[in-house]
Amino acid sequence: MPKNPFEVFGITPELAGELTEKELFGVLKSLYRALLKTFHPDTHQTQKTDRDQKAVELNLAFATLNFDRDPATFRRLRKAYLNRRPQTAYQNSLILKNQLLARLEKENSLADNFLSYLAQGALRPGQAENPPSPIKLTDFGLSLGLLDVAINNNVQKASWTLGANYKQMEISQEGGLFVKAVGRRKFSQANFLKLLGCVPIDRLDIAPLLERTPERSFQYPALGVGIDPPGPRLSVLNLISQDNFKKHVLNYLEPFLMERAYLFAINKTEFATSGHISVEGLIVKLNRL
Repeated sequence: MPKNPFEVFGITPELAGELTEKELFGVLKSLYRALLKTFHPDTHQTQKTDRDQKAVELNLAFATLNFDRDPATFRRLRKAYLNRRPQTAYQNSLILKNQLLARLEKENSLADNFLSYLAQGALRPGQAENPPSPIKLTDFGLSLGLLDVAINNNVQKASWTLGANYKQMEISQEGGLFVKAVGRRKFSQANFLKLLGCVPIDRLDIAPLLERTPERSFQYPALGVGIDPPGPRLSVLNLISQDNFKKHVLNYLEPFLMERAYLFAINKTEFATSGHISVEGLIVKLNRL
């Protein structure tokens, strides 16, 4: 394989691909000056034949890669040089680079959201703000309407007798949490729930993260109450393992309540038994009482 002029200067294909054209030519000029001083035959009196040959090689390579005089040749030779990169190793390096960038993005997101969580203590619930802030987890007097995400994923297995998958929550003026589950007519107090925060719907694909454990499945009132034989049990649950929560949810979790976002909570009984995090649903309505 003939030597590419970039090789004369010791520039690797990876470096040639990382730099812009102007940056790469600037490096070439600096290397050319430094190397020519080293290999010019007038610099040393011994082995002048080898140094003459190296100096000629440097002059020819730089003349060929002179971007100011012939940018088309520079670009052609650069492209040919980049094609020499080992594709497997190069692709793997790009994958690792993208993984590192994604990890840094997640860490920054987690840090930002944690700072927002800490900042909530700076204001008392209901204290006036200017300008108004998003609805915080510590706010009182709220009404929430949510879509149950597990029912959506069980429709094919359950049947269309499910009815609506709509549930409601209320946070009273005194801070009490009340839930009207799917198929229920009345609210009941939910002291067993601790709301953790929300993740906007466009940041998370929730379905693959939901637990699928038929042995521990539960039955909603809308599935089979008053029906003989009883309706089918759910095989997809409103639960996420701690591992999935930490890997896929926590870095996007915001300490606010907002529409078009998944609401997460700790169900104290469930958490004590399995350690799973509860997905309370997708918030579609959010109002102050």
